[in-house]
Amino acid sequence: MIQKVFLPKLGQTMEEATIEKWVKKEGDQVDRGDVLLEITTDKATLEVESYVNGVLRKIMAKEGEVLPVNAVIALVGEADDEMPSDEEIAEMARKREEAAPTAAEEEKAEAAPVKEAVSVSTPSGRRFASPRARRLAKRNKVNLSLVSGTGDGGRIVEKDVQACLARLEGIKVTPTAKTIAYERGVDLTTVKGTGPGGKITKADVLKAAPGVAVAATRRVELTAMRSIVAERMTYSKTHIPHYYLNIAVDMTECVALRQELNEAAPAKISYNDFLTRAVSISMHNHPEVNVVWKDDHIEQNAEINVGIAVALEDGLIVPVIRNADRLSLKDTAVASRGLIDKARGKRLTPDEYTGGCITISNLGMFDVDSFVPVINPGESMILGVGGIHDAPVVIDGGIHIRAIMNLTLSGDHRAVDGAVGAAFLRDVKVLLEKPQELI
Repeated sequence: MIQKVFLPKLGQTMEEATIEKWVKKEGDQVDRGDVLLEITTDKATLEVESYVNGVLRKIMAKEGEVLPVNAVIALVGEADDEMPSDEEIAEMARKREEAAPTAAEEEKAEAAPVKEAVSVSTPSGRRFASPRARRLAKRNKVNLSLVSGTGDGGRIVEKDVQACLARLEGIKVTPTAKTIAYERGVDLTTVKGTGPGGKITKADVLKAAPGVAVAATRRVELTAMRSIVAERMTYSKTHIPHYYLNIAVDMTECVALRQELNEAAPAKISYNDFLTRAVSISMHNHPEVNVVWKDDHIEQNAEINVGIAVALEDGLIVPVIRNADRLSLKDTAVASRGLIDKARGKRLTPDEYTGGCITISNLGMFDVDSFVPVINPGESMILGVGGIHDAPVVIDGGIHIRAIMNLTLSGDHRAVDGAVGAAFLRDVKVLLEKPQELI
């Protein structure tokens, strides 16, 4: 019997994914547990295993195609099983749209944070477009820069694209001219056609002023990761009341201890490992900061999970060290190194980048002295870490040169009061200045 293979939901925030690479090809034998293909979500590249046995009879999702979860991506069955008709296969492809949010759901989502919207470049700045709007626009060759969004914050929804299509209805245009207008952002309603019967030709479009700058600017399509980063950071700054605490840490002893440990053992210890240990121990001693705001209550986290922000070419990801307070400094280094390597290879599994309680964002390697980080939604605090630099410090009336590092703690004032955050940050400082306690 022919069985459908669906795009699985591999994580709570996953709504769609890009078909990255098919490992199996049509005609290959497939056993339950075999890797069928690789997909890229907003966070990582993941392997999709088969949950059925048989022969891969038909691949219905092309590499590079972006599909919603639960879309049919392949058909598996025995070699002599009767395949669905072309019409039935076409119907399966059409129903992919039904796996995406409905128009009514999109309207409802306009009043809430949008997890599926993608930012588009326009002459006046950036706006967001829903998946249904993007698919409709792409299918009908409508440049989204020409569409006025009526959703929250100017977000483009499906009905906006439909309104644009209604404006374009009846305009006579050659297929080539329509494609060029789509690519250049030319509004066809403003173009005078010189072809037979007033039809708009390629030459007419090329003469027209584009709706977006072509020579001076370059349109960069957003990756799923970049889109989610933009959306989450916008949500954080508009919905979470941040407060900021700064503190200077004398890292002189920590620098010396790190050098000593790394000379004695092959497992290299980073400053982030010391920071993770200090943060997790301080959080253990101050459980009142290990909480998250839940609209009508505050939720106490059951574990102490520390996220490490990792910059990637197309965005940012935060792998999470789980139960960090239970790990030694050496074990922390091993866990951190493994997660960072997987993050850079986009091989993290969902449970390796979710469930964080606090994030450490270190820009010290870029010679940044200090910065104010933005809270990762779902957490209550983030620690911004600057570089270590020599500075004159007064000790017992004398001036000494010490290795100083600046920390900035951003806190969610709804869940954690400033004094509570200050006590937590002070203890992080104390632990880093007495690093032997972190081993």
